[in-house]
Amino acid sequence: MSETQQPKKSPIKTSVESPESWQRVVKIEVDRELFDKEFAQRLKKAAKSYQKPGFRKGRTPRALVEKEVGEMLRMETTEELIKQAWMFGLMENRLNPLTDPALENFKFEDEGPMTFDLKVEVRPEVTAENYEGIAVKKREIKVEDKDVDEVLTRLQDSRATFEKVDRAAEKDDQILLDLVPEALEGDDAGNRRIEDQKLIVGGEGNMEAFNDALLGVKAGEEKEISVPYPADHPNEVLKGKDVIFQCIVKEVAKKVLPELNDELAGQVTEGKTLEELKAEILQDLATEGDKRLVQEMDHQILTALVNNNSVDLPPSMITSYIESGLEEMHRRNLQSGRPNSEEEDAEYREAGKPHAEKALQGMLILENIRSQEEIKVGDEDVEERIEQIAGENGFDVDRYREFVNSGEEKQRLEYDLLERRTYDFLLSRAEIEMVPADTEIFAKEEK
Repeated sequence: MSETQQPKKSPIKTSVESPESWQRVVKIEVDRELFDKEFAQRLKKAAKSYQKPGFRKGRTPRALVEKEVGEMLRMETTEELIKQAWMFGLMENRLNPLTDPALENFKFEDEGPMTFDLKVEVRPEVTAENYEGIAVKKREIKVEDKDVDEVLTRLQDSRATFEKVDRAAEKDDQILLDLVPEALEGDDAGNRRIEDQKLIVGGEGNMEAFNDALLGVKAGEEKEISVPYPADHPNEVLKGKDVIFQCIVKEVAKKVLPELNDELAGQVTEGKTLEELKAEILQDLATEGDKRLVQEMDHQILTALVNNNSVDLPPSMITSYIESGLEEMHRRNLQSGRPNSEEEDAEYREAGKPHAEKALQGMLILENIRSQEEIKVGDEDVEERIEQIAGENGFDVDRYREFVNSGEEKQRLEYDLLERRTYDFLLSRAEIEMVPADTEIFAKEEK
């Protein structure tokens, strides 16, 4: 009768503690015998290549080699065993850390095992509760004739022309002028004539000094304008200074709006009559209203979930989220020629922390709800969404499908579908109250 084979005893022992939902402390013990074995192998290898005056290469007594390089070899052995133990601990305890391990409580005496702790951050364990019966306000969406008229007015304005007039400039007139900025130290453009600039009197994009000074000017006039630049202006030369501009007015032109008729409608959307354009605008406004309504209801759901569930976040998750947003802000600054600043970065990090916390908490709660309720998305759902997006945007379906499947776009589509399906599930179980269209849904701090 054969003896039952006993499992081989591991020289590395691990256990895990969870002081926080997002933190794991792997407590590790490494047998002395394993250290001695690893150290002996390193010493043997070192002795083969070690050369000391008076001895041939590889013939130096091992005791002498250990005396001279033993401390370095012990450090190398210790570091290697910590790495081995960490990998063993990861696999043994099925950890998925967010951060590199921090070594704590290291102890290794002349006798006995090596012991130490490795502390890491992990995704917090979340079990969502109180997610059914959430109170949600649903605003009544009304699209009125005045809303359509506002869009038509904007379309008229975007296709306006300007007709030269012989009178003083009024609001919304277009001024054609040459500008000569005064010379400033460090500004190469000073005293150079900038010709044929066009400004709309009262335009939102103008500096207020120009809007005030150009009101009432006539063609042929010259005017000196003092323009104050703010202390936080991105151009270091202009920052916090008052700059004098010599303005030579060449022409004043009034805005002429096109007639609101079928011809204008055909320019906006080829082949459309004015009545057809109005119907199209009405439908677009209704669609936009529905989208805003969904966003409002989703926001109420997310706010309730975060308020109803306590989720402690690891600092690394918050930092990573904020730094990602900061990188995006830096990209926008680069595109617009606006310099980055440490002060602005610090303000962004401070102001962005509450938003980051809410977004991450909501994400983890929604993920757990999907897990609990087994909410999933299949290939057929992704295919349906691909066809829908292609149809809405006039894409070739096959080419768009190829684009989606060639990179990360498919993963993004799947995530969006999962999130939408989760919100729809929660809304189907929410207590929805219909409220008037002008109802204030959110407190100011929640917007």
